[in-house]
Amino acid sequence: MKLFRTLSIALCFTGIVTTSKAQNNTSTDLQDRFFVAFHSSTYLDFAQSPLRFENVWTGNVDVSGNKIFVNAPIQSFNINLFSFGLEPRLNLQEFDKNSALAVSSPFSIGLGNSVPTSNSVIGVEGIGSIQIPILLKMYVGSGSTYTCEKDFGISFGGGLEFNKIGLISMQDQNTSSAASRKGWVMPVATLGIHFWRGYNPVEFNIKYGRGTQKEYVVDRYGNPIEDSNGFLSSVKTQSYTFRMSISYLLNY
Repeated sequence: MKLFRTLSIALCFTGIVTTSKAQNNTSTDLQDRFFVAFHSSTYLDFAQSPLRFENVWTGNVDVSGNKIFVNAPIQSFNINLFSFGLEPRLNLQEFDKNSALAVSSPFSIGLGNSVPTSNSVIGVEGIGSIQIPILLKMYVGSGSTYTCEKDFGISFGGGLEFNKIGLISMQDQNTSSAASRKGWVMPVATLGIHFWRGYNPVEFNIKYGRGTQKEYVVDRYGNPIEDSNGFLSSVKTQSYTFRMSISYLLNY
């Protein structure tokens, strides 16, 4: 979360500095550089949390009746049947009427379910998710400014995104893992293709992010991970997010 806040402050500072220096912008008023889009995705919104560890009870006891605890691996996977949201966007610098550098935040709410990634790990079981990215993006062509005359265009950029899955837990909060319910921040990149549909520009967008790879050697019950030949092994995994969506500018 510290990294997420740092990027937010940095992007805001960039916007203030750039705006103060943008004397030759094609549009200098805030209203002429501010856009809002509605975006949605159906069956094409996935997220997997980073691998974490937590000291939890395995559900077993030793010969003396004492509970057996293990530093268990924790990871969850989420798929949204439908997700939607708004994307506020501010053009920090309009180079001409067909290109601009912008900061945007296409946050979304997902309607889907979350489960453990496998039987070897603990994971959150619940419904609902939220994504809040902060992106620095370059726009070229259609939809880049209010005075753009192009029929097609592209956008690309990157930033950081906060993810939280299983917003409504279907587990007993007293027995489920606290680590499995935590959100996380990860770097993401985005690519969009813009075109006209009717009287408004439309964007087809792909957003993808990937975290650091980690591994675990003991499952949630404390049993060593073995390969198909019975030798000691490990499972390598990492967090990721993938979303394909369609967005429509509402105030163009």
